[in-house]
Amino acid sequence: MYSICAKCQGRKMLCGLPRCPILERINAMKSSLFRIKGRDVFGATPPSAVVGEAGWPRVRVYIGEPPEVTGEEARAYDDPKLLWGKDLEEILRLRSYMAFGFKQSSRPWELGELPLLAVSERPVDVEMRLARKPVETLKFDLREKPMGPRAPLEALRVDGNPAVPRALDKMMSDDVNAGEAAVELYRKGVDLYTIQRAFALGLLGARHRRRLVPTRWSITAVDVAIGDSIADKVRYMPEVSETLYGYAEYLDNRYLVVVAPGPLRFFYLERWIYGGSAAEIEVVEDPRGRRSTMDGGYEAARLAVLEKLASMGRRGTVSIVRRIGERYYVSVGNWQIRETLRRLQLKPLDEEYKRYAALVGRDPLSLIKTPRRLDEFL
Repeated sequence: MYSICAKCQGRKMLCGLPRCPILERINAMKSSLFRIKGRDVFGATPPSAVVGEAGWPRVRVYIGEPPEVTGEEARAYDDPKLLWGKDLEEILRLRSYMAFGFKQSSRPWELGELPLLAVSERPVDVEMRLARKPVETLKFDLREKPMGPRAPLEALRVDGNPAVPRALDKMMSDDVNAGEAAVELYRKGVDLYTIQRAFALGLLGARHRRRLVPTRWSITAVDVAIGDSIADKVRYMPEVSETLYGYAEYLDNRYLVVVAPGPLRFFYLERWIYGGSAAEIEVVEDPRGRRSTMDGGYEAARLAVLEKLASMGRRGTVSIVRRIGERYYVSVGNWQIRETLRRLQLKPLDEEYKRYAALVGRDPLSLIKTPRRLDEFL
């Protein structure tokens, strides 16, 4: 896991404190966050759908909507491209206002219209009748966005038609490996987050083997499949002519990225800062794409950097340091990593670089262990 807080999640008090400071901050906000009343909820799904993990292959499948919010306004409650730039408390406020109804299932075709709602290109008005009043709580995950109040779904009435992307609609009928389908949809311009939901809801893959995939698994699986596809092209592009770097920060997450001349390799260091100490996780990827460990945060960062290298038509040896500070006291999901690094600007090394290295606490150049090149021996 990433840190003692990620391991504990407020339950085991591993830090030795009598009370969890993170849970106390969350509990202090609850009275102002939750505003959902009753069992009948009408609004528009942004779209928002989550496949749970417990009990797999029979899992809970959630559909979410902000009550009394309809049309395009609902998109702001779930779309990472619209959530990005908002502060942590505003993201929690938006997510806490969403109601989630869930069904239990092990097969996509048992869910009726729910999967199509989840992959619509635009919000769809939906009326949910819940079996009971939602439990007022926020659920956090390192990969996915926070989930607001939720309850079993008794009935679902759709007031509108989902607009499924044409390429996805066709792929849903094809008998293609799920990873290959995700890559093909990405190449055809289908939104990455729509692909992740389609993957999770079992809309892709060999038809006789389709299953529901927990959202936290599907996010990383899609990042890996699409990232590997881009890497296969970037690996044979010309090297960057000089060392480049970029710095970005969001939600007390600081990122410093270095791209040096050399083969396509990755070095990733994640540093969690809490109480004056740091917990670290490191991922190393060799030129053949073999990782030292699988990590969702790394795969999200890797995909964003690969997109940037592909747009430049260049390859290089990449080193990324991510510093997570105490003000990021709850995770909002890997989307913030991906969207922050997508906005990164790479430029040649300058005097500012040392200041940024001090801000993240480690110099990414120190992580690059580039082997000696063959031409050095000739």
